[in-house]
Amino acid sequence: MGKINERTIWNSKQNHPELVVQDLIKEFKLNKKEEDKVRFILMNRGINKWLYGRSRFITLKHKVKEVMKNSVENFGHKHSLVKEIKKIQAEMQNIAKTPRWVEWDTHISRKMKKNIEKVKIKGKPC
Repeated sequence: MGKINERTIWNSKQNHPELVVQDLIKEFKLNKKEEDKVRFILMNRGINKWLYGRSRFITLKHKVKEVMKNSVENFGHKHSLVKEIKKIQAEMQNIAKTPRWVEWDTHISRKMKKNIEKVKIKGKPC
C-alpha cells in the first residue's frame, strides 16, 4: 500500500473482510494458522457482520429512495408521509456518505457514547 491520506483513501478497495486478511498477510507474513486466526477475530468482533450489514444497508437505501419517489408521485411533496420518508432518506444518505477516514480512540470505554465522542472523521463525504 502506498501513502494513504484523506484523499487517497478512496482508491483503496473495501467492504470485504478478506481484504483485511490479505493486507495483514503481506504486512506480517502470516502463516495459514495465523490467517485463520485473523479471520476468526474479524468474525468474533463483528467486522464481518458490519460489512455484510453495510452491503444490505446500501440496498435498503436504494429501496427507500424508490419508495420516496413513488410517494411523491402519489401524494405530492408536502404530504406528511413524504416528508417523513425524506427525513429518513437524508439520514441514510448522511450515514452512507461518511468519509472513509475514521479514527477510533485506542481507549475502549464501557459506554459507547464516550467511544463515539472520540471518533475523528476527516476528509470529504463521498
